[in-house]
Amino acid sequence: MAWVLPLIWAVVAQPVPGPSEPSAKAEVKPADPANAAPEGPEPKGVRHALILCGHPGDADHVKSFSDTVRKLGDGLARTLGIPAERQHVVFGAERPKDLPRATGPATREAVSAAVADVRKALRPEDGLWVICLGHCHHDGRQVWWNLPGPDISATEFGKLFADVACREQVFVMTTSLGGYFVRPLARRDRVVIAATEADAETNETTFPGVFAQFLAADLNLAEHDVDKDGTLSLFDLYVVVAKEIAQTYASAEQLATEHQQLDDDGDGVGHEVQNAYLPEEQGGTLPGKKANRRPPRDGLRAAQILLKPGK
Repeated sequence: MAWVLPLIWAVVAQPVPGPSEPSAKAEVKPADPANAAPEGPEPKGVRHALILCGHPGDADHVKSFSDTVRKLGDGLARTLGIPAERQHVVFGAERPKDLPRATGPATREAVSAAVADVRKALRPEDGLWVICLGHCHHDGRQVWWNLPGPDISATEFGKLFADVACREQVFVMTTSLGGYFVRPLARRDRVVIAATEADAETNETTFPGVFAQFLAADLNLAEHDVDKDGTLSLFDLYVVVAKEIAQTYASAEQLATEHQQLDDDGDGVGHEVQNAYLPEEQGGTLPGKKANRRPPRDGLRAAQILLKPGK
């Protein structure tokens, strides 16, 4: 067992935007399919939220992760419309006093039970968001998410959600080695975001703090509609976070030790779709006239998931 931290969230509460039959070939409203937001009525489902935190490690990590969890809770309410009573938290080895709604410890059994409880509430038209924070380790054969007591592997974690059948599914793996969770979690019409690629990116990530910062912020179309489709979507949030992290490493003149990945076409292969929006010196791959255009595959489903329905 490793003494490091993880967390998870699953989110429930608020109308789930997007087309009634989501598909990688969904129609798009504007003339430019690369930057188009899919057309379709808002469903009547709600979003559900589950938050799980593994072993927090030392006192400094307990504080930093509990601060991040609290900020994520504010963001889920502000940006996704999920009130506190629909946010479920399982935290670390011992629940911090400043997270009164959390339960713990986050053992394998507690994590499985929390996932099962949320799944019971899910209807086909609902949405499920899972956010996992903390640390992972690689034993030479597979990746493990660190918990108090026996850890859980990426494969086992994926099996917890294998037959989830609700309409909107978003997984945000903010941990080190998070890219190894993409394939076990991948499903058609499911968005899987990882803080790192599936490689030796073992350092603690900055992703959870930056993600919480922007989720809790007042995002606006003028500044944060990166694909220029006239909406604020999960795709926009992902790219904004990835760009901020890339800029932070560049400003510090450091090599980035985390490269975010997104998979939402169900093939289990994450891509750095943010590269279409980054300058060349930060890893941008589509400079000049081709910049600011969403890739044709990964990113389409994420762009259908509106952060602020009706806005």
